[in-house]
Amino acid sequence: MKGNSLSWQLLRMGQAAGKRAGGGRVRAVALLLATAVLGLGLTTVAATYAAYDGIAQRTAARSPQFHDAFPTRPVTALAKPTFDEIEGRQFSLVYVRPLSPHMALPPGVDRWPDPGEAFLSPKLTRLLQAEGALNRYGKVAGTIRDEGLASPGERYAYVNPTDRQLDKQSAFPIVGFGDRGMPTGDVRFIADRGKFLTALYLILLPAAALAVVALRMGSAGRDKRAALVSALGGRWRHRALLNLGESVGPVVAGAVLGTLPALSVAAVGNVRLPWIDYWLSSADLRQWVWAIALAGLTAAVGMLLLACLVHRPAARKKSRSTRLAASRSRALHWAALACPVLLFATVWGPAQLDPSHYADLRMKLYNTGVVAVMATLPCAVAVCAAAMGPQLGRWSRRTGDVGALVSGRHIAAHPGVTARLVAGISIALVLVSQVQLKNAQFGTSAQAAQATANRVGHSVLLMSVSDRLPRNQVDSVLHQLPAGVETLAVYRPSNPSSSAPARIQGSCHALRTLQLTCSPQPVVTPAQRVDQRLLETLRWVGPVVDQVEVRQAPVLPALSSKAPETLVLVSADGKDLPETQIKQLLRDVLPVSSATVDTPGAGWLVGAKESVAHGRWVLFFGVPGVLIVALAVALANLAEFLRFSRKIAPVSVLTGHRKIYYSTAAWTLLVPLLASVATSVVAASWLAAPQERPADGVELSNSILAATSGALALLALLTWWWGSRAAVRQASDWRPFGE
Repeated sequence: MKGNSLSWQLLRMGQAAGKRAGGGRVRAVALLLATAVLGLGLTTVAATYAAYDGIAQRTAARSPQFHDAFPTRPVTALAKPTFDEIEGRQFSLVYVRPLSPHMALPPGVDRWPDPGEAFLSPKLTRLLQAEGALNRYGKVAGTIRDEGLASPGERYAYVNPTDRQLDKQSAFPIVGFGDRGMPTGDVRFIADRGKFLTALYLILLPAAALAVVALRMGSAGRDKRAALVSALGGRWRHRALLNLGESVGPVVAGAVLGTLPALSVAAVGNVRLPWIDYWLSSADLRQWVWAIALAGLTAAVGMLLLACLVHRPAARKKSRSTRLAASRSRALHWAALACPVLLFATVWGPAQLDPSHYADLRMKLYNTGVVAVMATLPCAVAVCAAAMGPQLGRWSRRTGDVGALVSGRHIAAHPGVTARLVAGISIALVLVSQVQLKNAQFGTSAQAAQATANRVGHSVLLMSVSDRLPRNQVDSVLHQLPAGVETLAVYRPSNPSSSAPARIQGSCHALRTLQLTCSPQPVVTPAQRVDQRLLETLRWVGPVVDQVEVRQAPVLPALSSKAPETLVLVSADGKDLPETQIKQLLRDVLPVSSATVDTPGAGWLVGAKESVAHGRWVLFFGVPGVLIVALAVALANLAEFLRFSRKIAPVSVLTGHRKIYYSTAAWTLLVPLLASVATSVVAASWLAAPQERPADGVELSNSILAATSGALALLALLTWWWGSRAAVRQASDWRPFGE
């Protein structure tokens, strides 16, 4: 009973210590935020497993089962899984023609559409409505429910082709839908779960750093208390009870706050993640609600264990001092002087090397320079602030601003403190800009495709035709093309490694549209003399791009039963072609997937945009992660300011008011932080210049930079207000003890 009474008293003592004014309240809020962020990160891990598990289950349940894998089961339909794209992103659709009225339906549909009808997912329906092409695949007969979609925001369609669209020879016989079928849909486009979990480290690692900072706030007094308890005969259990009593309230509240978003989604319904445009399934989270609750519990237990481990009694007779001391180290000043030199060298130096021979060296030098600038930029801001400190002191003597006088002397004497204060801001802005640029970069082929699109737009299209497509069907399509569209045929060399140029063949009018000679005999023409549209096309149709063989002849030779593999469509007036109309013509008139039409190199751009979409997740987690790091640094420096404010508490007695703390915090916290935001924006913009290629779509996002700098400026204001209020409360408890 006595032991229980002592344990209860120790818990209450710790709780009372956590409620004391000043630093204790700041630490409680820091603990709440740290636990909430850690809980949010861990519940995101659980939500990731839930989402991927749900995607795998629903994808397996709707996968077409080919007759080859189930030879003993009767064929019930002919299927043709294929792809389409909208807004530059690919998605799956499945053409199915039932052969039996007893065909088992996939999940999410109550009946199969009739020939010429389609069932669409809600997301695809909205996108097609926005484009004014709701009937792209036929009459919309219904909507696929969530249980038939990999995720609520998936773009997916089931289509029953018309007799004209159905090609029984190229379609696959299926026996139904279910396990051991061919996966379709988002599972073919989303990143591997392991890569996604790796991206979550951008949240978890900053959350761990924030947790350690929050736990160590006010550590000087807490370490003294632990040493006193040890001197009175207390053991680790008694110290742990004190620490638990102080931390348990904000930690439990933070754990509940961190798990609340995931639990709300599970209880309320599907939710759309902002900017990413991904819909999270509430059904998946409901199946893993136990893991979400366990993640919140793990965050709380982990924080409480850390609270007991990071506060131990000093092993030495004299504990280390946590007081601020004036630093006269020249290293800080040398680093500040090196910052502009490194910035200039990083922007100018690698650009002097030939990228065709020194691409790797250029990138290594650039990355090294970026790291060096991030390391020295806080020092430059701190030294500039220290240089302004005496000026601030002289200005304060004229104006009578005591807070400016104290802050000016403090900043001048402790530039290292200012460097630590602004380090998180400087690193955050530069890092966010670099992550955004890295994820905006395309591969070499995608860059070339983007450059082609920028130069010729949609004034030239390449039509690829299946070798199984009869000549008469291609001829029918060509006669139905919109007015003003000229057609030429491309015949590649029979030997892919041959140095012979591709042959362009068409009518005189079409050849002259591209500034080509009209002759029934083959004429080799240098590429520099032809229209820019053909010059761009040659980059994608053959191995030789500096010349072309031209011949006046019908696009579809009369003696051949097959159509050429590639056709070039150009506009007679040089304007953009009606690409959407031409694509719809191919869908309506030709068998499914027998012909495609797109801008030159568009296939590479689709893959690149998919990679960019995956990279958006890195930004989605990386930007909050960087802001969490900045918050951790801000809290650490807030703790330093509170220690500093304790030293100047007698000043409030001498001045007769406590408003001095608002002025002191403004000059000590707010002004250096805002100056760091402005300086880091300039540095981030300069460092981005060598990587920017507007023609290839690689540009620094001003919206991301503005959003990050705005968030950091708001964080600076919050730090100033919080520090001022905490210092005022702390001064209220000050009593003279022999000062």
